[in-house]
Amino acid sequence: MEFSGSALSCSWIHSGGTVALTGDHRTVTITPTIGLAKATAGSDADEQYLATVKDAVVSWSGVVQSAGTALEDALIEGKSGTLIVGPEGTASGKRKYTVPAISMGPKMNFPFSDVAEMSVDFQKSGALTRGSY
Repeated sequence: MEFSGSALSCSWIHSGGTVALTGDHRTVTITPTIGLAKATAGSDADEQYLATVKDAVVSWSGVVQSAGTALEDALIEGKSGTLIVGPEGTASGKRKYTVPAISMGPKMNFPFSDVAEMSVDFQKSGALTRGSY
């Protein structure tokens, strides 16, 4: 069964408290990667690799509210915390991603004839956990 991104539940838990990244969100993207060690040697005719360590970046974008500074301040570059992402909300049995991360800092976009937006990348710093509510 398909579902819409509007069901998303996303929060950033940091030393200053918990900030909901849901409601004014536009997108959340989780991009896992893995390091590779080149294992090609001798008479190998094709490249070969060994998987090494896991990595990920979580990207969030949303609408900026007027006179709102708390969200921007919570996402300041270098701030460490934990992201909780529930793509289908928080109902029992639904997927839940828990990501210890470092904020790479808010990026602001103020277009002339459109709504102002904020985006931020979070660099995973520890194990990304795939679980459920």
